[in-house]
Amino acid sequence: MMKKGYFITTKRLVREIIPFSIVLLLGFTSCASYEKPFVDIPDEISFSENLIPYFETSCATSGCHDTGGIRPDLTEDNAYVSLMAGGYVDVDNPDQSLLYTKIDVGGSMEKFSTPRDTEMVLKWIEQGAENN
Repeated sequence: MMKKGYFITTKRLVREIIPFSIVLLLGFTSCASYEKPFVDIPDEISFSENLIPYFETSCATSGCHDTGGIRPDLTEDNAYVSLMAGGYVDVDNPDQSLLYTKIDVGGSMEKFSTPRDTEMVLKWIEQGAENN
């Protein structure tokens, strides 16, 4: 005579084992560290040539970071002064700059930035955040 519980029934499989397996699998995958993908960016980042086009297509749109919208004003004529005067750039701690943390992985503006854009912003700040 076999004791109850030694066999895996379809009902038990669906009710207990599959959900436990999913939770276990998700637990292991969430523990993995995040590695940023490699992106090819220029050696020297130009504010006007590299960042302004990014701001214009992703940020300085109607109702967002354009004149009269949400701060900082990221339109071509105002972006640099708005970022620097508003405290969005920290050249002493580039990876702590609000501009960078907002668009980096997990930041509130991440969906408006590609890994290439994010890395260019960080590199520009690391290079001294010049108005070039």
